[in-house]
Amino acid sequence: MKKSPSIWKLITSVITLLAISGCEQKKKEGDLGNGKVTAPNQIVAIPQAKSMYDSYSKRRVPLIQHYEDSLNRQNKDEKEFDVGRFVYYDYKTIKQYLEYIEQEADEAGVEISTLRFYFSNYPNEVVFENTKDSIKHPRQNSIMLSPTYNDGKRDYLFYIAQGAKGKQAVPLTNDFEDIKGYSTRIQERNKVYASIAPSSNSTATATLSLQESQSLTLNRGSGVPPPKNQ
Repeated sequence: MKKSPSIWKLITSVITLLAISGCEQKKKEGDLGNGKVTAPNQIVAIPQAKSMYDSYSKRRVPLIQHYEDSLNRQNKDEKEFDVGRFVYYDYKTIKQYLEYIEQEADEAGVEISTLRFYFSNYPNEVVFENTKDSIKHPRQNSIMLSPTYNDGKRDYLFYIAQGAKGKQAVPLTNDFEDIKGYSTRIQERNKVYASIAPSSNSTATATLSLQESQSLTLNRGSGVPPPKNQ
């Protein structure tokens, strides 16, 4: 059967639109169209990185060193405190983490808006309180990575919980606390009754199980002081 010219024109138009759409999508994602990815605007030059590193060395490290060494002297510990200067993760771990939080956010019906890097400090303990998780670098600074989603007004930290309608994104304050009226409110017989923050897919109260909540915050990296022999 011979196709009419009008059908061929329609098919050609559809193919052209799909091709244009694909190219625009690649450009949006930073793809130059030839398999190359453009550099993010946030990349800084090496001299700038060196300047910021040196500024921290002058303005922060001595303060931390003095304070922590004074605590050592109070405890009659003559060991010099090692000030942490960077935290690192295995590259594959970061890739797995990004894929995981995207998966969980998608299943909860929210879109990740930002990825926050929180400054943090390990307690001066062997393990974290009420857990068996060991602390490798007591008193040292560290970072935590945590995604946010936006409800149209602001960004929320969040964790994932299993609700009556499937996975739900439960919002937190900027300092990882429950939000009154949204997060965990009443605990009874190992059940948590929570109402979820406003989002595109959840407004009703859901019954959540403590065992079914899942954090999306990453830590447990390897934090170290600068190498002694550079």
